[in-house]
Amino acid sequence: MAVSSLKTNMSEVSGPRTLIGWHGVRFTLPPDWNLMTYSLDPSEGYLKVDSPDNNMFVQVKWSRPTVKPARSLAGMTMNFIRKYATKPVVDTSEPDLKQILDNFLKSAEKKTKKTKTSFDCKVKPRSEEANGVRVGHPFSWSGGGYGQGKIWHCKECGKVVIAQVVGQNRDEVGKVAAALLSDFHDHSEGGWDVWAFYDLVASIPSDYRLANQRLHFGQLRLEFDKPGGDKIILDRWGLADVLKKRVPIEEWFYNTYDLKRSKVQSELMQVQGHSAYRVKRKIRNPLDLLRIYKDAGLSMRPAYYYDACCWECEETNKIYAIQVWHNRTVQGLLESVAERCECH
Repeated sequence: MAVSSLKTNMSEVSGPRTLIGWHGVRFTLPPDWNLMTYSLDPSEGYLKVDSPDNNMFVQVKWSRPTVKPARSLAGMTMNFIRKYATKPVVDTSEPDLKQILDNFLKSAEKKTKKTKTSFDCKVKPRSEEANGVRVGHPFSWSGGGYGQGKIWHCKECGKVVIAQVVGQNRDEVGKVAAALLSDFHDHSEGGWDVWAFYDLVASIPSDYRLANQRLHFGQLRLEFDKPGGDKIILDRWGLADVLKKRVPIEEWFYNTYDLKRSKVQSELMQVQGHSAYRVKRKIRNPLDLLRIYKDAGLSMRPAYYYDACCWECEETNKIYAIQVWHNRTVQGLLESVAERCECH
């Protein structure tokens, strides 16, 4: 469960709240809901989050309207920009939401037929919200269970989003759906993406893309990069009390991340009220430089500056580590990521 101090609008749910964040999509749920399924593609995304008793789940799907084949040089140029731009080029034209929703509900109906129960659905008229930035249709269905949600198109980011709650109790489904949809964010805000799941809540600059992930019992790792070779790696390790019985946290940090004391600048920094070990260095190893220049591609600013920190959060018995590779123009990135990492 990721419980965050970020402000939410969940008036329907009291007490602690679970925050889910993935690829710019962010929403809140009741306590102890857990992310079960996720996608790596930021443009064609999917999330499934289960309730603690497994009697309900949330499904979120998002996509951007399919780019039509180009028939001119200008069209081919625009498609190339859409594909490779760091910030996606947004098509603000409204897609056929009713057709997209019909296809989605037909898929739900097919699954219902396997249980030999009747399927009934209701789609409300088109509505606008957020001063016309979002347009969409609320919907509900029944058949082997109950579903309630909404499909909408965001003119600001270009996404088409379908979000629904599914369960066996109509009233409970409606309550969670109302809370989910009242506090749903479908794109980055202020240039940062919130990444939240299990017991991790962090924010990464929105021009970085998720390149890899490792979601294991003892370790969560998210790896981000962007054109030019700049990278951010965020790790969260469990059972800090067991690890530090074997070796001090500082020594563990150096050993785990293969840091040579003679080749780095070391200092202490404060992160979320904790004392953190920090190291800096300019990469000079020839083999490492070859990889850096390869990753840089056409960029004239290779990411050969390394900055990292590590700290223990005694309140949650976790160890956090952040590594940053950046070019010479970047200042304060490690501090900015660390101060947005909520460890307790």
